[in-house]
Amino acid sequence: MPESTDKQPPEWLQLETLIAEIQKQLAPGANVTHNATLPGYDSETTRQIDVLVEQSVGQFSMFIVIDCKDYKVPVNVKGVEEFIGLVKDVRAHQGCLVSAKGFTPSAKKVARRANIALYSPVDTASHKWQTRGLALPVLCEFRSAAIAFGIRVSAPVPFRMSQDFMQSLVVCDEYGNKLGTCLDTALDRWNSGKFPVEEGTHDELAIFSVVPYVDNGYGTQIAVELYATLIIKGRRYFGYLPLQDIRGLRDEHTGAVHTNAFKTGVLDTVVVENQWQRLKDGEVPSKPVAITIMGLDCWEIDGRRTGRG
Repeated sequence: MPESTDKQPPEWLQLETLIAEIQKQLAPGANVTHNATLPGYDSETTRQIDVLVEQSVGQFSMFIVIDCKDYKVPVNVKGVEEFIGLVKDVRAHQGCLVSAKGFTPSAKKVARRANIALYSPVDTASHKWQTRGLALPVLCEFRSAAIAFGIRVSAPVPFRMSQDFMQSLVVCDEYGNKLGTCLDTALDRWNSGKFPVEEGTHDELAIFSVVPYVDNGYGTQIAVELYATLIIKGRRYFGYLPLQDIRGLRDEHTGAVHTNAFKTGVLDTVVVENQWQRLKDGEVPSKPVAITIMGLDCWEIDGRRTGRG
C-alpha cells in the first residue's frame, strides 16, 4: 500500500499502534489500551494517552502511560519535560516515552533524573520503522576430546583379552542383553553430551549405566569395570549471529532490548571458525555476550558419525 504525502497514514502505520502491539506481547497479563484518556488532576482536563498499560498487583491497581513520538529527529529536553508534566498530571505510576529516532543526550539526563523510561521500537517486520542489521553478540565454544579406555577385573577366574578390547569386546548386561562395545558406547555418550565437557582431564568415567559383563576369554561371562578417561580441550570464538525475527523495545538508557521471543539465522560452524574472532586463553570478548553456545567435535566411526553436536 503506497504512502500518501498529504493524508494521515493508515491506522496500522501509526507508531502508537505498533507500540501497543509490542507492549501486549511484553505484558500478556496486562490490559493494554491504544488511544486512551485519563483525567488530569492538576490541569482539570481530560488527557489523551497514546498507550495505557493497566494491571492489578494484589489489591493495588497500577497503570503506566506511554507516549509515542514519530519525529524525524531525536526527542529533545522540551519533549521530555512536557511528558513529565503529563505523568504527574494523571498520577501515573510510571511514564514511558518511545521515540522512533531516539533521544538527545540532554533529554536522556533529564528523563533519568525524573525516572522516565525511554525506549525506541525494535521490529524486523516490514513497515516504516523496520529495524535492519540486528545481530546478537555470541560466544561459541567448541570442545574436543581424546579418549583412553581401561578395564578392571576382580572376579576370581582367569581372564584374557585382546589389545583392541575397546573395539572388539562385546559387552552385555547381567541378563545377556548386548550393550555394544566400549568404543561405540563411549563415543555415543560423548557425541550426545552425556560425558563431562569442561576443559581438563576427567578420569575413570563409567561407560555403561549398568554393571557390564564380558566373556573372560574362556566362555564365562563375568562382571567388570569399564571406564574412559577424557582429555578435553576447547576453542573459543566471538562473533555476531544475525537476527531474522524480533519485536520489542530498546531501552535508551541501557541499550538492552526487551522482547519475549526472537529468531536467529543459522549458526554455520565453518563461518564461525573462519570468520569469527578466535579468542586466546583468558581473552575477554570485546562486547558483552548475549548468548554462549557450546558445540562438541563429534567422533566418527566408519562414516556413521559426522559434524558437531
